[in-house]
Amino acid sequence: MSDVPRHQLTPIELAIERAMRQDRINRRAFLGRAGRGGIALGAMLSLPALIAACSPGGGDGVTLEWANWTAYIDIDEENPPDPTPYPTINAFIEQTGFNVNYQEAILDNAEFMQALLPDLTNGNPTGWDLITPGGWVVQRLGDLGYLEELDHSKLPNFAANAADHAVGQWFDPDNTYSVWWQGGITGIAYDPNQTGRELTTFDDLLDPEFAGRVGAFSDMRDMFGLTLLSLGIVPENATVDDATAAQQVLLEANERDQFRGYYGNEYYDALAAGDLIASVAWSGDITQIQLADNPDMLFVIPEAGGMRWNDNMCIPKGSTEKIDQTHQLIDYWYDLEAATTLSEYIGYFTGVAGVSERIQENADAARESGDTETADYLDGVAPIVVPTADQIDNTYTDKQLSEEEEAQWNDLFLEVLGG
Repeated sequence: MSDVPRHQLTPIELAIERAMRQDRINRRAFLGRAGRGGIALGAMLSLPALIAACSPGGGDGVTLEWANWTAYIDIDEENPPDPTPYPTINAFIEQTGFNVNYQEAILDNAEFMQALLPDLTNGNPTGWDLITPGGWVVQRLGDLGYLEELDHSKLPNFAANAADHAVGQWFDPDNTYSVWWQGGITGIAYDPNQTGRELTTFDDLLDPEFAGRVGAFSDMRDMFGLTLLSLGIVPENATVDDATAAQQVLLEANERDQFRGYYGNEYYDALAAGDLIASVAWSGDITQIQLADNPDMLFVIPEAGGMRWNDNMCIPKGSTEKIDQTHQLIDYWYDLEAATTLSEYIGYFTGVAGVSERIQENADAARESGDTETADYLDGVAPIVVPTADQIDNTYTDKQLSEEEEAQWNDLFLEVLGG
């Protein structure tokens, strides 16, 4: 690990660091077992098979620049990049002839949006053809006129395969600017071997016994959301006074150095390494930690509720020269085979109908072939890639903030962060 703080690493350095994590190779040994070009854990698809399953394309050698979060794509960690380390992206490249420069460039929604705004405000290209931010960023950039409207005639897979829960989100009810990438829940993760007891509430994370050994998020909506819920306040209905009450809870925690840090996506490494015994966490990340790093790690939705969210594919203004090709990339992820491969690897909530059932079919096929390791893995993944009714009932979406409220809430949270 570099001595440079992880949040200061460039996207390229983050990708190199990720590729060098040898302890994460075993969880995806299926890529080696499936042979060169193997794609899905249970599906046993070859690269040509996945390509054949997708609609035909026709490339012109362009390169699409895509900014996404970390731990959000399938990776072949055993073989050299061909041409990328990402099997599903390689299938898209071979299918279409387009290149894709995939970068793990998003660690925090607010920071990423602020990095885009100078170019967008001045009418300059951002350097990205496809971005994958959270819902409130989509709403804000769309309201400002900084996103291209999607041409749904160029998204036939989305029209055919989008799951009901993935369509018509509050921040983009007509999917004018965005479509679902992946979703999840913000809750609490902990290692019971280190905490010595069960954690079931947000207040448990604030136990002085754990001071300096637990993690918080740098995302204002996640942190205020969980804190508000712990106070009995539904985030969607919260006022500035309610946000102030949540701020006071967090400031009191800061006074006793309760949190080791306020993290973006880099919390994963601290939790996986045992530097944190518990943390605010995203559900899909903990699935990956359980598979790759620590099988004892648990994810819980606090009794008072968790935050439900999804990240979204959208096109920033200034990408018009490659907008048709970007539409093809967006629609590719709504092909059932590509979506299944992705979900088998990352374990977040998919926006594609039929993925859970396909994973279970792959599990059954693996078991019939005698591959019990793959079958057991897929049996565990199949039910977690779609939200259950109980999860939906006990999770909440973000407060829809006006610009004035956004500024007020941000100012309150900056005090929490020490800004």
